[in-house]
Amino acid sequence: MKIDPDIIDRTARVTRKKLGYTPSEIKEVVETLLPTVADRHELRTALEEYEKTAQYRPMTGELIREARKKCFFFTAEQFGPLLGFKDSGSIRSTMSNLENGRTEVTEMVSRLARAYLAGHRPPDWPKNPKLKKPSVLDKKSSSIGAFF
Repeated sequence: MKIDPDIIDRTARVTRKKLGYTPSEIKEVVETLLPTVADRHELRTALEEYEKTAQYRPMTGELIREARKKCFFFTAEQFGPLLGFKDSGSIRSTMSNLENGRTEVTEMVSRLARAYLAGHRPPDWPKNPKLKKPSVLDKKSSSIGAFF
């Protein structure tokens, strides 16, 4: 039985937020579980079991970039200070080095980004992201994880 991609998106979104995963990380998890489930209830059960055994995953610069652009819609200047980097003229350079792997992603930065992905927000969280959010019409219903 094939499960509707919209149902997969909605079902996996809960786990993604609980674990603080990026869209590509939860997509990877769902793709490994899909061959073993027949319907959305089995998928939810499988995801709940995965949540129980999931361990902390360090983030790479690529995942930081994905979170910044696809989950929060922030520029480097907006997201850098939230990760603990000094708000200065070189913040774009610092974020670029981090996202491109020239600077190691520390455990503190990784845990902070995961907390933000899980829904935690500091008082100075930017109210207006500067990057354009995708329209609902941009969603490709044929691909899994189009909107995670």
